Amino acid sequence: MERRDRFRKTSEGNIPYRSKGPRKKKQFIKKTRDIIILDILPHGHPSEDKPSWAKTPLVQVITLPDFVLYEVKTDKHNTPKIQEKKTYEEFQESNKLKDVLKKIDYNALTATSKALIQPLLEKEVLIYEEIFINFFNNSTSITPRIHALKLIPGIGNKHMWDIINARERQKFVTFQDIADRTSLSYPARQIALRIIKELQREEKYYLFSKTKKYE
Repeated sequence: MERRDRFRKTSEGNIPYRSKGPRKKKQFIKKTRDIIILDILPHGHPSEDKPSWAKTPLVQVITLPDFVLYEVKTDKHNTPKIQEKKTYEEFQESNKLKDVLKKIDYNALTATSKALIQPLLEKEVLIYEEIFINFFNNSTSITPRIHALKLIPGIGNKHMWDIINARERQKFVTFQDIADRTSLSYPARQIALRIIKELQREEKYYLFSKTKKYE
């Protein structure tokens, strides 16, 4: 049987379709998801190889509590403020944020975004304290040789056994409770550092950020 090629019409006539490879998954943010603005780029990302007039005004944001980085379209005449926090729906209703351009990794952040992200994460980790207290109370071994607790920066064997022994006696209720009953002094800071490591995309295991899951 003679094979028929598929054609599409253009101004130059009929030409065959050509495969463009696998299509990338379209990124989106749930309307109810909280967003913090990390930086505003009214003339687009400086690394983008386009003339300034052709660049899309955008903002760099982090979503909560899934801890994923995105670049989102904005209006250069109606931009949100750096560190402003609202739901995606609230930003859209005020016409400050538009469609998601793409999900990004830590290395794509501007210097401003990188400077802000750790203190902002430490603050947000405190707001979502219950989630992380549950991790300290219930985390287990990922492999026979790796315990999830040891993936947190600053936690070695000594800290790990301090935490495990303390939670067996009584479950933790706050970060302060962890600091008081173990040798771990700054749990919120160390959780924030772990989230940053996951956003850098150099980790095999992801405890808190959904950046890998959303691909």
